[in-house]
Amino acid sequence: MTGMPHPDAPTPGASTGGAAPGTPAPAPGTAAPAPGATAPAAPRRRADVLGIVAVILALVGLLPSLIVFLIGIAPEMQMIFWLLIVTLPILGIGGVIALILGVIGIIVGVRRGTKIVWSIIGVVLGILMLVPLGILYLGPSM
Repeated sequence: MTGMPHPDAPTPGASTGGAAPGTPAPAPGTAAPAPGATAPAAPRRRADVLGIVAVILALVGLLPSLIVFLIGIAPEMQMIFWLLIVTLPILGIGGVIALILGVIGIIVGVRRGTKIVWSIIGVVLGILMLVPLGILYLGPSM
């Protein structure tokens, strides 16, 4: 038994190319990857940061007025509507900022070729935030 080679041992004169015993040798002309090396990652698409910021600012500006309005719907709580005096300017400023950031995000996203969904949502929320102010100022005269 001492004269017989082990089944996993390489045959004399055969090159394994650094592979583990029992694995086939790489084809001639192909370079094996270096140990520990990984393939380069595909480049990530850039996130629509301006759109995300526009949506966050729109929600921060929209939530106080929405909460006051929803609480004021209850008949016992109608005296809370005076808080709209405080929250309507927040709504207007937040709407203008969200609208501007959303439009800039759409322009930048189209030029880069990235997704612009968050920017479109920011523009829509900005417009919806400005509608109550427009109705308040233009409502009875129309």
